[in-house]
Amino acid sequence: MYKNLLKSLKKIIDDNGTDKITIFTENLKIDGRVFIAEGKCEECHDDFLPLENALVCRLEDYCTCDDNDCECHDYVCFRYDWLSVNISDITAFSIIQ
Repeated sequence: MYKNLLKSLKKIIDDNGTDKITIFTENLKIDGRVFIAEGKCEECHDDFLPLENALVCRLEDYCTCDDNDCECHDYVCFRYDWLSVNISDITAFSIIQ
């Protein structure tokens, strides 16, 4: 599954000229840059997507809504230089400009 996802992501990244990604899991919103190792990757794990400069936000804390207004709060997020996301936990993703 990893190799198919990474191959698809690489094509989307090449077509759009950006490696920035937003990933949603059941409980998290993760922004970062996809790290694609060039050549063979003997140390890469098949079940994880590596990200650089990742910002991780718990959805429960990130957005608060009432009847007419919704706010999102970047200050409750955590930044990581490197982060590996379990592919099976990804519910949605988008390459962003």
